[in-house]
Amino acid sequence: MKKIFFSLGLLLIFSIQSCFASSLDIPAKGYGISFGNSKKLTGIRLNFVDEGVEKVTGINLTFWKPKDNLEFQMNGFAFGLFGPKAMTINGLALGGVGVVAQQVNGGSLGLIGMTTTVINGVAIGGIGIFNGSFKGVAIGGFGMVNGEFKGIGVGGIGVANENQLGIAIGGIGVIGEDLAGVSVGGIGVAAHNSIKGIAIGGYGIGSSKISGIAIAGLRIKTKELKGVGIGAYCRVKRELKGLTVGIFNHAENLNGIQIGLLNYCKNNPKYLKLLPLINIHID
Repeated sequence: MKKIFFSLGLLLIFSIQSCFASSLDIPAKGYGISFGNSKKLTGIRLNFVDEGVEKVTGINLTFWKPKDNLEFQMNGFAFGLFGPKAMTINGLALGGVGVVAQQVNGGSLGLIGMTTTVINGVAIGGIGIFNGSFKGVAIGGFGMVNGEFKGIGVGGIGVANENQLGIAIGGIGVIGEDLAGVSVGGIGVAAHNSIKGIAIGGYGIGSSKISGIAIAGLRIKTKELKGVGIGAYCRVKRELKGLTVGIFNHAENLNGIQIGLLNYCKNNPKYLKLLPLINIHID
């Protein structure tokens, strides 16, 4: 019986949309329960394909892939078997495939993933999340790609943030331009410009500049290190200010301490450049 009513409901929605390209609103236009492609509604809206929607406050249920909704502002709960598509979503959005929006403020879940420009809140993508600016908590089954990222991000395979401030955990790795906060990669952490905070890589860590604590299973490679580096091979090409601990430590310009089986400090006197166990140079 439930299946019969559900099928009749879908048929009613599709018939209204096909015949009138509009909607049936009960009790009044724009208010209550709407069947069809209503442009504005406060209440509960059921539609087959959203197109040209302007504003919905309440609940929006869509049963197929939406078309262009360039001005659509959704306030409340949006669900789509394919996925919600709007300019702005304030509230909760769930998509059988994904969520597409210019901005999401609240929570969003896409079984495959989501593509947005701005997310403020919690986002979960079955495969991944592709986003311009993110603030909050993000979980991507495989991974995520963000421009500006502030918050906590977890990617099954990896996390790629152009600029990061917060915590990022990637099954394989974390990469970006500038990483600040805590970055943990199963294989490694790599930043083109800088790493600030704590970085942990199963195999290695690499960046032009590292400020903070870097811990790698095998290798740390950087031009400048200010802080602490721990890894089997610690290679600082320019300046080390702080401490490195490893099997072999190598620094062109040391202002601190090296502890390891072998320690090389180029700016030490000739017979003190390569020493076992410990090497020190403090300006």
